This record gives sequence, C-alpha cells and structure tokens, in this order.
Amino acid sequence: MIKAIKANEILWEPHPFLKELLIKKLLSFEKDGVDLSIMLVQAKKGVDVPVHVHSQDDIIYQLEGRSKMWVEGEGDFEMCPGSFIRIPAGIKHQPHAIEEDVLAFDIFLPHMF
Repeated sequence: MIKAIKANEILWEPHPFLKELLIKKLLSFEKDGVDLSIMLVQAKKGVDVPVHVHSQDDIIYQLEGRSKMWVEGEGDFEMCPGSFIRIPAGIKHQPHAIEEDVLAFDIFLPHMF
C-alpha cells in the first residue's frame, strides 16, 4: 500500500523513553505494520538527554540545529544540518551540547514501536 505522509498534519508527542524529546511518528509498526520506525525528533537548545541504548539500529539525519553526538567507543561527533550517523543496536550514545534547537529525521530498524 502506498501512503503519502504529511508531517505537518501529525502532532508532536513526548518520546516514550526520553521525556526531554518530542517526536512525530511518520511510519511505525503499530500504525502501519512495517518493520521499521521513522520519526521526526525535536530537541530544544540546552536540553539534557541521558546516555541510552536501543535494541535497534538508530539512523539519524540532522535537518536543523547544532549539537554533538557521543557514541560509545568512538567519542563525539559534530552534528549540524546535513549530518548523518548510524548507531548500531546495543551501542550507548547521547546527543548533547545542544547549541541550537535540533530537528532530526530518525529511523529505527527493526521497528521501535
């Protein structure tokens, strides 16, 4: 089934585990029966996101803002519009040093929700 998604018609909601973040679920297992989750993620300037880990690969494309992403065993990566990072399942990571409001396109494979 083909589905056209209009992000401006989807409401922001709190991230289910990281309450500092807001998300818009664009595509999900629960809504669409697909084996991946695609969402927009919003982090406000100065927010403190804890170190965390996912049981899925986390693929992030930053659309807006400036921040850093700490990844276990690798260190810090500068994140700005156009930055792309893949964090394998089971690897601790933390977005931090959020200098400007961040908007990111985030894919979890397999699905998170």
